[in-house]
Amino acid sequence: MKMKNNLFTPVIILAISVILATCTKVEYYPEVGGNLPSNYITIQPGGSFSPAVLRVASGSSITFVNNDIKPHHIKSNDSVSIVTNIIAPNSFYLFKNQTLTGSFPYKCILDSNIRGTIIFTP
Repeated sequence: MKMKNNLFTPVIILAISVILATCTKVEYYPEVGGNLPSNYITIQPGGSFSPAVLRVASGSSITFVNNDIKPHHIKSNDSVSIVTNIIAPNSFYLFKNQTLTGSFPYKCILDSNIRGTIIFTP
């Protein structure tokens, strides 16, 4: 009888280990401008936004990542809906708003030639 119990325990442990190993959580993000999730906007070296137009669900967070050598300060054209702090080179700013819906053109107020649009869908 003891022989069956000694064999049974390792088999159960092995089965549980296999089950747990196959339950690994994997997240998939569609790529936009590299390996970043689609709710990232990268300020490229030389001054451009990637992507230039971003469509996200209302309430989504957006991370502005500054890969340029200059600081940037983002504001929507209405100067109210989307506003960031000054984003230093090699830094980021997380923007979140629960209520925006519609299309919001924005620009860097330190370099007004850099422009983009965020579209918040309901």
